[in-house]
Formats: sequence, C-alpha cells, structure tokens
Amino acid sequence: MRTGLSVFALAVGCAAPTTPSETARIAVAGDSPLSDMFARVGRDSGVPADLLAAISWSETRFHFAHPEPDSHAFEYGPLALTEGGPRDLHRGAMLAGVTDHAARTDPEASIRAAAALLRDYAVGGDFTAALRTYGGDSFAHQIGKTLSRGVDGRDDDGHTVTIAARFNDSHLAGFGTVAQAAGYAGAEWVAAHSGNYGVANRGVGDIKYIVVHDTEGSYAGTLSWFKNSASNVSSHYVLRSSDGHIAQMVDEKNVAWHDACFNSQSIGLEHEGYANKPEVWFTEAMYAESAKLSAYLADKYNIEKKHGPTAIMGHGEAPDCSDHTDPGPGWKWDHYIDLVRTGGAPSFKGEDLVIDAPDVILSGEVATVTVTIANTGTAGWDLDATRIGTQDPTDRESPFYVEGDWLSPNRATGVDAQTEPGTPGTFTFQIRGPEVREPTVYDETFSFVQEDVTWFGPTFHVVVQVRPDGEEEPMMDGGGCNAGGKSAGSSMVVLMLAIGAVRRRRRRR
Repeated sequence: MRTGLSVFALAVGCAAPTTPSETARIAVAGDSPLSDMFARVGRDSGVPADLLAAISWSETRFHFAHPEPDSHAFEYGPLALTEGGPRDLHRGAMLAGVTDHAARTDPEASIRAAAALLRDYAVGGDFTAALRTYGGDSFAHQIGKTLSRGVDGRDDDGHTVTIAARFNDSHLAGFGTVAQAAGYAGAEWVAAHSGNYGVANRGVGDIKYIVVHDTEGSYAGTLSWFKNSASNVSSHYVLRSSDGHIAQMVDEKNVAWHDACFNSQSIGLEHEGYANKPEVWFTEAMYAESAKLSAYLADKYNIEKKHGPTAIMGHGEAPDCSDHTDPGPGWKWDHYIDLVRTGGAPSFKGEDLVIDAPDVILSGEVATVTVTIANTGTAGWDLDATRIGTQDPTDRESPFYVEGDWLSPNRATGVDAQTEPGTPGTFTFQIRGPEVREPTVYDETFSFVQEDVTWFGPTFHVVVQVRPDGEEEPMMDGGGCNAGGKSAGSSMVVLMLAIGAVRRRRRRR
C-alpha cells in the first residue's frame, strides 16, 4: 500500500474543495491542426470526434500515411484508408463528396472520407459495428480501450492532440472480442489467405531462426494485407504497437512468406510501426510481449537466445536476397535480447524528482506544472503510455483538472517524449484554481503510472494556495506554499498546521 499525506485543502476561512464533474469533457483538444479537423468533421458527419482521433492514433500516430516501399499496408491519410476493402478510399471519397486526389493528399479531406465510411457502416447510430467492419474485432476492441483511457499524443510536427478519456461508456465493453490462436498461448488467431504461405510439416530441427520485421504500416492494415489473396506475403505472427497484442496468422509448421528466400527455416515476427519513427512505434509493451514470444519459440525449437545470424535477427540482417533493412537502427536489440533471455518484465523506476509549480493562483486561473524525474529503471518511458496519475487515494478526481489538457480527472498528462533508462523525463500539465470564497491551501498528491502495467516512482505533492478571483495577493518575502519551492510568512504556517493535523489524525487511526 502506498503511503503519503492524505489529500486535503485547509481554508483560512471556510471554503471547501471542488470536484470536477464526470460529464465535463472536451473530447479532442490540443494545439495540432488535426484537433480542429477531428472536431469539424465530427460535427459535420455525426461520427464522434474522439472516435476519429482514436482511430488515427491507433493506425498512424497522427501521421499522414503514404504507401511505403517496404510496407505490408498500403495506406493513405490520418485514418489509414486503402485501395479497396472496407477502408476503400474511392468509396469514402464519394460518400464524403471529396475527390480521390484530395483524400490521398489533404488531411481533412482524408478524414472526411474515413468518417463517411464509418457513418455508412454504423447501425442505428452505434459505431461498434462500424469499427468491426473498418478493422475487425481486435481493432474494435483496441479502439474501445483507447477511448476508455484517453490519449496524449503528438503529430509529426510535435504539436499535441489530447483525447479525453470517456467516462462510464456502456458501449466500451462491447467493442470487440478475440479468437484464441492454436499456437502461442494468448495470441489471437487471424488466418492469412491460404495462397500467401506454403503448407509444410516443420518441427524441431527444421526451424532454426527467428526474424524480426516491422510492418511500415498499421497493425490492422497488415492483417488485411496478409488476408488479401493478391499480396503473396504473410508472417507467422504480427504484434500491435500500443499494447503488444499478438495475432498468429500462419501455423508455425507452415512456411510463411515473410523473408524472400530465407523462409523455409525461419519464423517471422512482424511488429507494427515504422523504422524511421522508433520512438513512437516501438513501445515497451511491444518489446515485452515480443520477447516473451521469442523466448517461447527459442525454447520450443532450440534456438539460441542471442542477436545474430544464427539465431534472432532483423529482416535487414537475414541472407534473404532482398534489400529490406527493417526493423532499422532504432530497434533496441540489447534491451530486447535481455528480455528474451530473462523472461522478466521490464522494471519501471524513477528518482531525483524536481517540481516547478506556482505557489499561489487565483480561482479560475490556469497555471503550468512541470515535473522532471530521472528514469532509473530498465524500461523506456513511452509517449502517452507513461503518465502522471492521482494518489491518496489512487485514481481519485483532482480539483486541479483542466478540460482539454488533462486526459481525465485522474490522469494529468503523459511523458513529453520517449525517455530511455538513465535519462531525465519531463511531464508538463496545467492546473486550474478551484472556486473558493476565502484563501485555501490545496495539497494534491500524484505518482507515475505505466498504463496497464504498474505504478512506480515516488508520490509527490503539488501544494498551492488558491485565492478568490479579484483578491490581491499580500506583499511578502518569498513565495507561497508550494512543496519544493520557496515558502515564507503566514502561508507556510498554514501549511505546517495542516500537515501536522493530518499526521496526528493518521497516528490516532
């Protein structure tokens, strides 16, 4: 159980802390032009803006996709439209009233084409069926999960797109289910087209290598391409970036066509993402789940757990008569092989905390808090997945919540950029002064969380005196009562009295 001072607000007068309403929610915000596009298209099409944004985050990380030379998913635009299939660009463009050229080249026109398809696939205003048609059951499940936790993302220019978490959405639980694979435990079975692999009867002794690829496209697009009879390619397993979810598409005994003339003795693992953006796509969750899969395969087929041409290698390292270079120099081989060898989960730790926060703000005033902390664990901190959350008690709603900046009332922000072990990470978020009638001290407690994995690092306090709007701040030496900042005068006395009161109550309990 975590320890630390309980959350409290001590009023000089008799004000009480405020609690944000669960219905208060700006669905999509941020300074990226995409944020406004999602909002406009959402209003015009009737497709929720956060649904459009969640699909874009899932499929392209807010990138404008173009077909890549080595891609397994030939996709266009922020929502990964394709030539033909359920994401057909031409059909979406017709429904939206835009040209095919615009849907291929203009972000908003492309979003409109995708929205038109989703609206056409919806059943009675319910977009669950639309998501299943657009990307399959697993895709629908992933989008539901994304909407339930929110997104703190960046576009190609580093501008923010924030998707607020949905509150108590009864539709989220029904967004999708998955079918169990026959091979690796925990994988979803999504069969490749029978013409895209060679039927065989391989066993121990026949399989000698594991080949690591990246898709140069989205997870859903890759599954669709391997299921397409015209592709003539496949892989045994495909892993999703956001959570490491695994689809098995070809039985291990069969020969998947993933590595040109190096297929017959190898198992292929495709990883969602782009080699030129490893910090966005090659997440800790995907490393961990892929390492577990590689360890399973290595044990099963007596493959040495090392990086090299006789064991586990990248596509670009395989003697396969092709010119592919994936997964590229951004793949963290040392970290990956360490996970394969130990089978242990990566550790998340943080130390040397520095907080830059205001001492005093007015009711309704918005101020910025910056938290810097060193990553002292063995795992990288991922953009969006590594976050600051409320503590004491865990996941409570904070009165400092700012719509359009926070992901939800209990999640202030994600890490500003991917942070490798041994380097400092920065978390930046806003706070808004609650409405008070008299000067009030708020002590808000937070900690760090790797979503779906663990809480980690120290709890820390943001201590602010909130004054009624319009009241002049008294002249004094030093600042107010921020924890870790300068403090002096009566504000510090008020804070120490409050801390003492809380400690005495805890001892009596």
